[in-house]
Amino acid sequence: MANFPEIDQQKSFKYLVEVETVGQDILTLKDEKLELSNAQNKFREALRALEQSDDRNSWIKLGSLYVQRPTEECKTILRREINKAEDALKDLHEEIRSKVHKLRDLEHEPRLEGFTLKPISVAEAKALHKGFGSY
Repeated sequence: MANFPEIDQQKSFKYLVEVETVGQDILTLKDEKLELSNAQNKFREALRALEQSDDRNSWIKLGSLYVQRPTEECKTILRREINKAEDALKDLHEEIRSKVHKLRDLEHEPRLEGFTLKPISVAEAKALHKGFGSY
């Protein structure tokens, strides 16, 4: 009979380790999402500054090197980086969502209501405005 408490302790420890690991993964992904969002905002600020500039050439930092390139090329690079960041943010959001579901399942809690909702697209919003009339 002395064996059963040890087995229960091992199961409890394994359960706690799994729950804490998933929780830590969620927090790490949230930090990554925040950093990526901040980088995306910096790209947007740089793009706005370039759009207001009349210069033919602009300096841009590529890695650890500053290079002077035509302003239009710099704008293209920034737009591409903004799109990459947006795609990465979507992927991170989906990964966080799945980890939260896994954590809720491990904790034997019901799934969160409304956590799986997705925003409507621009086309859907226009159709709603057209159907119900705009303000």
